[in-house]
Amino acid sequence: MLRSHLVALFASATLAMPLFAQELHEDIWVTSSNGALTTGGWDHSTGEITSPFLRVFKADMGADPSFPFSIVEPGIGSDLIGSSLTFRMLQGLGAWNGNGFSTANEGLLVGYGGSSFDSITGGSFGFTVTPGIDLHAEFTLFGANDTDPANGIYLSSFVFESEGLQSSEVFYIVWNLGMSEADHDAAIDWVSSSVPAPGALALGGLLGLGGRRSRRR
Repeated sequence: MLRSHLVALFASATLAMPLFAQELHEDIWVTSSNGALTTGGWDHSTGEITSPFLRVFKADMGADPSFPFSIVEPGIGSDLIGSSLTFRMLQGLGAWNGNGFSTANEGLLVGYGGSSFDSITGGSFGFTVTPGIDLHAEFTLFGANDTDPANGIYLSSFVFESEGLQSSEVFYIVWNLGMSEADHDAAIDWVSSSVPAPGALALGGLLGLGGRRSRRR
């Protein structure tokens, strides 16, 4: 089974996978404001907070031919030194149809620290914020019945949680596998314009705006 094989590779592959060049993106910055966790854009190479409040992130898969369906971006940084944070993926994965997102036939597997979970059921991992943290989980797309995923643009949703603080608003990562950057940007623009502020809109709400397509599982 493809997912079982990938889970076995996580511990070694994340450390060995080179960070191949890809389109410019912003990493995820986690901080707090008025008792709640917030997300923003961050450039880990300079330490600059590029977007103080950001809830839509991008990543391009396929740059590394050895791991064509996997990527260790976007990374995660934070200034909440000593805090224990939980990175939680919400259930569901969307596929761009040119006019919104419908339910994907594919799934997304997330691995970090020897644990893994997928978009079918959702899941989470926890970590402690240390000085200079630049955390990179591994994200892998898989197809129906554990086949290779189809080229496309995919959407997943997440939140950060921490004891004593309100959870972050839902934030989104828009993944590109083998499609043009113009299409990727169009999908990102659509998500950005569909996410209300303040207030979270879960992935199910976004899929409802874009229609549905049947799963082939």
